Amino acid sequence: MSPLSPVFRTCGAAAIYAVAFSLGVSQLQAQERHAANDSADDRLIVHEWGTFTSFSGSDGVNLEYRPLVTNDLPRFVMTSYNQPGHPFALLLKDRYVARQRMETPVTYFYTDRPRTVNVRVDFPAGMLSEWYPVVADFDSGEDQKTNAVVGNAYLNWDQIRLIPPDEFSKVRVRGPNDQPMPAELPFVNPKYHYGQARETDSAIVETVDVTGGSHFEKFLFYRGLGNFQQSVQLSALGNDRFEVHNSADVATGPMFIVRITDEKLRFTNLHPLLPHESIETDLPTPESTIEELAEQMVERLTAAGLYEKESHAMVNTWRDSWFAEPGTRLLYFLPQQLTDEIIPLTIDPTPDECIRILVGRLETLTPEDCRELRQLASNPTSRKLKAKLDQSGRFTEPALQFVIEQTRDVPARDRLTKELANLRDGSPH
Repeated sequence: MSPLSPVFRTCGAAAIYAVAFSLGVSQLQAQERHAANDSADDRLIVHEWGTFTSFSGSDGVNLEYRPLVTNDLPRFVMTSYNQPGHPFALLLKDRYVARQRMETPVTYFYTDRPRTVNVRVDFPAGMLSEWYPVVADFDSGEDQKTNAVVGNAYLNWDQIRLIPPDEFSKVRVRGPNDQPMPAELPFVNPKYHYGQARETDSAIVETVDVTGGSHFEKFLFYRGLGNFQQSVQLSALGNDRFEVHNSADVATGPMFIVRITDEKLRFTNLHPLLPHESIETDLPTPESTIEELAEQMVERLTAAGLYEKESHAMVNTWRDSWFAEPGTRLLYFLPQQLTDEIIPLTIDPTPDECIRILVGRLETLTPEDCRELRQLASNPTSRKLKAKLDQSGRFTEPALQFVIEQTRDVPARDRLTKELANLRDGSPH
């Protein structure tokens, strides 16, 4: 990096290119060279957490759905349409269907000295829809003409500069009137959960785009859609009884079954399942609290290898959806072996420690949910069907598909089919 290093600053939704002053950056370079010569046992630690979401009917069969969410990220986040060097356009994820939504893998780096690493992530069975900071090159794994997920996606950040948090304050950028000012992370509106992931002690990552500007963040972030085979199946047997099956050749991590109805939360935690093991379990009758569930989740994440601040960052990021959205879901930890197969992560030089924790959210319909939808649809004058469907959010389409296949009453099936058609063409319920 030259003494006059380019730096990218983001202020709200607007982005401007600026130039770093030599004072801060040259000091970092000198310290990096000094540390490399004098410290033979310094460590590079990489921790990653992420989530993916899928949907199944009460029979446990995984169904495709449309992610629908397209506006829950800051505007500075990159896509295949606004990555520097590519023409701008809108990414409309509701045009795509997939079996899994890869939601927020975030990769943290810890180092006592500035250093440079090469990083690449692959997604063989999916597409990569959003990421930050900018990458050197990529293949999104999508067919934009047919709105199809074709797979073999990758993001290659190439060279990433890691800056210890206490060194970042030394970096200066050229601000208004060419006055030096501290470099900053891109501004995040408090309404975005994205900012929760920054609440750690991780190093600052810096990447440089093709136009010569630098981007700063506390982690690498990426998101996508996938069609990989999930290793855990959940069947809802009715009356708060469930069957969980592990189809993988390795044991699962911890698991939680959660049901939220009328703002009342109940959950149970399950021990890891052995390879190809199945269990039946009941959901306890007593109500619990979001705080209790969040605390137990943090404990399991920390025991699995994350730092406590990382565990809190992950839980706080997904608190409103995991623990508040109405519905029934299984939250389960993927063994790292499967995570490495689904989204291989390549880091050079190889870190001294690399822990990756991927948590699956498997949403399901219970037989009681299906029966309620059929009953509401059988009453042509009832307006409660719309309210019930609205609760399902992005899972409304696969929920309707599943219930239609289970419905023999012709008027009810016709009404559900009409609701599905309206949903697909964007009409109101």
